[in-house]
Amino acid sequence: MSLASVSRSAWTEGDPEEVADGIFRIPLPLPDDGLKAVNAYLLRSEDGDLLIDCGWDDPQTWEVLMAALDRLGSGIGSVRLVFATHVHGDHLGAAGRIRDGGRAFVTLGLGDRESAVLLATDPDLARSRTRALLRRYGADSVADAMDEAAAREPGRVWLTPLPDLFISGGAVRMTGRELEVIPTPGHTRGHLCLWDRAGAILFAGDHVLPHITPSIGVEVPDDSLPLLNFLRSLEQVRELPAKLVLPAHGPAFHDLAGRIDELLEHHRQRLLLCQEAVAVGARTALDVARALPWTRRGRRFEDLDTFNQMLAVGESAAHLELLAERGELGRVMSNSVVAFTPTPGGA
Repeated sequence: MSLASVSRSAWTEGDPEEVADGIFRIPLPLPDDGLKAVNAYLLRSEDGDLLIDCGWDDPQTWEVLMAALDRLGSGIGSVRLVFATHVHGDHLGAAGRIRDGGRAFVTLGLGDRESAVLLATDPDLARSRTRALLRRYGADSVADAMDEAAAREPGRVWLTPLPDLFISGGAVRMTGRELEVIPTPGHTRGHLCLWDRAGAILFAGDHVLPHITPSIGVEVPDDSLPLLNFLRSLEQVRELPAKLVLPAHGPAFHDLAGRIDELLEHHRQRLLLCQEAVAVGARTALDVARALPWTRRGRRFEDLDTFNQMLAVGESAAHLELLAERGELGRVMSNSVVAFTPTPGGA
């Protein structure tokens, strides 16, 4: 294993570390998931602790989280607020259990309310809508594979009881610290970041990650232009004078503007590749996903597992929908499938 690969994965395990005064990063395992871990951040305060994101409701994840809270001398009973950056299970899954085991209050972004209610009350309907979304973009094969996987093995429970409050802005105030809530829709409609202006620290959730790009375009109910929202959200936080960025996946980093510029360029290149794929005959999001390379290793679509094929189709659709919105591609519906066509002067 190279030194580069060691450094890229070192953040996924180990003891809690103090990344700034009174702020502790807790890496929580995500068993059998390609992301390997999610960072929870514990902020200590005299009037109770704040926990930003909390991992899956999974025995192994829970054991690591409880051990970390005990090690830091606070324990579950000292957590007063669980602030979930967004609705996904690795960020919100254990929140209900933390609330039940202590006296924590749980918040989630207002934009994620519809998704959260659906996941909490009817997860089977949520899954069926995901498959319907795939079929709309021509990906029957992926939807069928998901159906087969669901029949063989029940899926993970992504959401425990709903949060106590949905928020869209404002501030989180603690003794000696105030954090501004910044809506950053894109990865999900309700994604939130927290900005510590006094400390020049951005808690970035999945919005700005140091090594990977967050998935865009796989959300039920779906957002018609998630990529446009994501790009606008990146521009919104780019000028923050951050000295430290604390992401949900990956190590802390310092160059917020530089990383955002890389993400903007990445999506500019992906838009070009999508447009070029349509110019040479691709019509559906599945066609385009099959034509593009995936992950940092440039893997072929056929070599991805079913879950990552779903993400690839969703991301391709997000890019194609934005190109159509800009008038750089045509968009037609035929037999309940969305197709994209070249426009005069296109790639």
